[in-house]
Amino acid sequence: METRRIVVPSRKRVANIPRVLSMLPNATICVAEAEEADYRDVVPKKQLLLHPELHGLAAIRNWLAKTLQEDCLVEIDDDLRGVVPQIGKAKRITDPQVIAEIIENGHRVAEDLDIGVFCWSRTANSFLSDPIFLPIRFVQPVSCSFGMRGAARNRPWDETIPGRADLDFTIKTMLEDRVVLADMRWYFDHGRIFSGKGGAVGIITREGFEAGTRILYDRWGKYIGRKRPGFMKGQGNVSPMSIRVHRQNPLAKDID
Repeated sequence: METRRIVVPSRKRVANIPRVLSMLPNATICVAEAEEADYRDVVPKKQLLLHPELHGLAAIRNWLAKTLQEDCLVEIDDDLRGVVPQIGKAKRITDPQVIAEIIENGHRVAEDLDIGVFCWSRTANSFLSDPIFLPIRFVQPVSCSFGMRGAARNRPWDETIPGRADLDFTIKTMLEDRVVLADMRWYFDHGRIFSGKGGAVGIITREGFEAGTRILYDRWGKYIGRKRPGFMKGQGNVSPMSIRVHRQNPLAKDID
């Protein structure tokens, strides 16, 4: 049995799927049963996974964890545009073989180190992430493209926090696993947060999003900052919030 599955949860973005499958040709595309007719023309039958009516991405992630059997789930949002190297001047990567190797490398390193969650840079600005001097970070938002393995793949996502379940999941991971394995050498480009059509757009209201923000402030206290993190620079449609957890030896250079 395969030990890893790449899953792309999708909602009302059937037009994006040919591009996504050109980069992730073996990915499972997961959509609501109500959207089967729209997606079946562009997704091979064996790669189309239907879920019942669920409200929000957190609920879908929980359903996937219960439904799929692979030890490692790699979940990638349906607005993926490519992978951008953060070291050197290489162009955006859309070659499926290269992207597969990046994902494979992340999984294998996490497996060797017995780390539950792995991901990649969430900022396209290498000046902010400083990947040359710190190519691997252990504190990083888990969002858009990431992998979960071992016990972490069954860690529940809070379905009651509109638009903020990913940050809540990240902090819970920092508490329970101590670290997230983030390879800052690669940026999985998903475009502007909460933009365009489909996905979470139209599900999460401004009021709901702000309510979710307040829940996180109350739940995690000093471990949630109210400063806009680097990966949100220019994202004026997203309320400022950052992770205030440190996993770096104080004797080392502090570049967080």
